[in-house]
Amino acid sequence: MIDDTDLKLLEGTSRISTEDYSRAILNILEDSSEEKAQLEKTQRAILNILEDFSEEKARLEGTQSAMLNLLEDFDQERVKTEAARLDLQQANALLWDEMEERGKAEAQIKRSLKEKEALLKEIHHRVKNNLQIIQSMLNLQLPQIKDEKAIALFKESQNRVYSMALIHEKLYQSESLAKIDFHEYIKSLTSYLFISYGATARAIRPRIRIEDISLDVDTTIPCALIINELVSNSLKHAFPASRRAEETGEITIGLRRDTGDGFLLAVGDNGVGLPEGFEIESSDSLGLKLVNVLVKQLAGTILIGEGRGAEFTISFADRNEKGA
Repeated sequence: MIDDTDLKLLEGTSRISTEDYSRAILNILEDSSEEKAQLEKTQRAILNILEDFSEEKARLEGTQSAMLNLLEDFDQERVKTEAARLDLQQANALLWDEMEERGKAEAQIKRSLKEKEALLKEIHHRVKNNLQIIQSMLNLQLPQIKDEKAIALFKESQNRVYSMALIHEKLYQSESLAKIDFHEYIKSLTSYLFISYGATARAIRPRIRIEDISLDVDTTIPCALIINELVSNSLKHAFPASRRAEETGEITIGLRRDTGDGFLLAVGDNGVGLPEGFEIESSDSLGLKLVNVLVKQLAGTILIGEGRGAEFTISFADRNEKGA
């Protein structure tokens, strides 16, 4: 039988076990709450990680899309570049063909030009020879002429023929078939005229003042004939035998550039001068009439000086330069 003391002990023990159990349950619940809080915290962290992952995924998808766009653009650019390369290759091939054709054409033009230069030189050479033959024929006829005036006319004709033959000779010898070194030409022409008229024995000397000028054939021929006529006129009339022996005759020939594309040609002497009231337009001299015609051919003007001796100044333009 259980007495009262045992009952009390059992009641105390039961009470203690219930309290411990309650405390244990409370501890478990408390631990569960902490675990729950920790789990919630872990869940929130996972959610944050998932959110960050989503954002990163979105960024990666954007980057991937941009990369794809770049690759697409690159592919399109590559196609364009390839097309441009093919076009350039075709253009280069066409250009190369054109350069070859142009090179052939230039070579043909050079050959043709050399042939024409050789032909033109031959023409100048033959014209010079023909003019010299005419001059020689006139010279052969001179002994048969007794009239002094006719002899003088023959000599004047010879000088005119020589002045033209000399032009073709200088052209034949020149590197350029279009222009003549005028200074060298005038020196040769003047030397011939002075010998022809015996100027050295008569104490007459030339003074040539020609700038470094090259004239084309169409300008040279009229200028040469003008100089031939005026120098011949001075040699025949400016220094008569009655002049004093100590006086030295001088014939000046000058050519220089004027303003613009113009030239000034001057021929003069220190002789007896021209007759009072002289006008070249009304002159009876064939040579001076020819000078007047040649000046008009040059589209120039002629001025006659009023000082001592005779002085003719012709101004004209190079027709090639004027036309250019």
